[in-house]
Amino acid sequence: MALTTIILSIVALLLIYANIKITGRQYEGLKGGMKQMVYMLPIILAAFILSGMIEVVIPEEFVKEWLSKEAGLRGILLGSFGGMLLAMGPYAFFPIAASILTSGAGLGTIISIITGWCLLSLSKMPFETAFFGMRFFIRKTILSIPFSLAAGLIAHVLEVIFM
Repeated sequence: MALTTIILSIVALLLIYANIKITGRQYEGLKGGMKQMVYMLPIILAAFILSGMIEVVIPEEFVKEWLSKEAGLRGILLGSFGGMLLAMGPYAFFPIAASILTSGAGLGTIISIITGWCLLSLSKMPFETAFFGMRFFIRKTILSIPFSLAAGLIAHVLEVIFM
């Protein structure tokens, strides 16, 4: 995480420096970035609080029985379905998924949660149906289910073999 922060900071500083030399509009960029940060900060804070609460609220026996490596296909199915129902943006989703992993979920379950969120998320339904129609949304969802399950199964098999 520290390496990512360092790399992003260096890139930001280089862009500011380049912008000073080219257009001189670096203050507009910094102002826009600060506006975005002020807008997103409450969402990010709430997501981190929620993810911390998930780690202590989810019973350990539930994680072992339903989400762990030992849960196998049951965890993968639950992960795909859970990812589909998590109607939120990445700022909220990834801390929550990370806390589920920290709670003891298996790799296959987490991969299926992420692919379920990416491919099946019901939060995209209004946009997909508005632009492409209900028929497209239903077909896309039905065709995406095997991909979410396959990704979880592959991750589960690799976890069992190598970890």
